[in-house]
Amino acid sequence: MIPVVASEPVAGFVDAVERVAPGRLAAVYLVGGLALGDFSPRQSNLDLVVVCEPPLADSEIAELRPFERRLTRAGRRPAVWYANWDVIADGPLGDPAGWPPLETPLTRALLREEAVAYAGPDWPVVAFEEADYREWCRRSLQAVAEQARGLMVMRREVSPLVLQAARLALGAVDGRVYSKTEAGRAALALVPAHFRRILHDAEGFRNGAHASMYWGPFERKYDARQLIRRLLEAASG
Repeated sequence: MIPVVASEPVAGFVDAVERVAPGRLAAVYLVGGLALGDFSPRQSNLDLVVVCEPPLADSEIAELRPFERRLTRAGRRPAVWYANWDVIADGPLGDPAGWPPLETPLTRALLREEAVAYAGPDWPVVAFEEADYREWCRRSLQAVAEQARGLMVMRREVSPLVLQAARLALGAVDGRVYSKTEAGRAALALVPAHFRRILHDAEGFRNGAHASMYWGPFERKYDARQLIRRLLEAASG
């Protein structure tokens, strides 16, 4: 069941795709938190994979950009990957720097096993290699660690980084795809028990808790940085 806060804007966007490319929409998949049963009204954005045959031209994608903005929620912009069946089945082509933000091994893993089919077949043929996913998790975790060097003190900024780091570290170690909430709990298998507080604080914030487990923001910031450093070590070991 897709929550109304997501279903209504998605329906409007799909209508826009059908108007821009009549008769060519082959499938729409919801990925991210919606696919993993971990949608957070406080933190989640909307991630969509739109499959058209023949594929959309650049001019058509540009025409859809204003409708994408209507998918913005919780102050977070959506991510939309416009693809066709060949790209999904055969793998990405060209320079990774030019790939859409959602064209990652994580999205491919979700398309294979977890994605919510808003339209189209439930089980598309998807190119996916676990080794690629593990390596992508390691590289992405390094980027999160760099971002954490300038970690802000507000809980709404710290919590997403903590849970993303946990998910990436676990993916690098065992090749599984974790929701952010699940990762916040499972990451204790990789780090000492005293990191339980920062993980639980981040998980609680994602899921609507108002009370913090910290008296002040600077202690939270310190623990978050130390946790991400330890997760990076665990993923690299």
